[in-house]
Amino acid sequence: MTYRKCTCTKVKVSTAILWITALTTAAVFSPMYLIPVALLALFNFAYLMLHPVPLPIVLSFVCMVTLSLYAVYMNTSSIS
Repeated sequence: MTYRKCTCTKVKVSTAILWITALTTAAVFSPMYLIPVALLALFNFAYLMLHPVPLPIVLSFVCMVTLSLYAVYMNTSSIS
């Protein structure tokens, strides 16, 4: 259920810059998306930093992100 991967430092730094920019943009322009974006960032950091990556942890993060994005969508859609 685990596998080995190798991620170089450039990818980790680029990803950190991307998520910091996304979190800052979400905090300034649309704070309602801050929690789902933060969950995605945490999932991505966990994926890049853990060696090896356990599959149940990855699947639980995916479920949490999916549910939070769905909740945000339902709260901000014009249907409700």
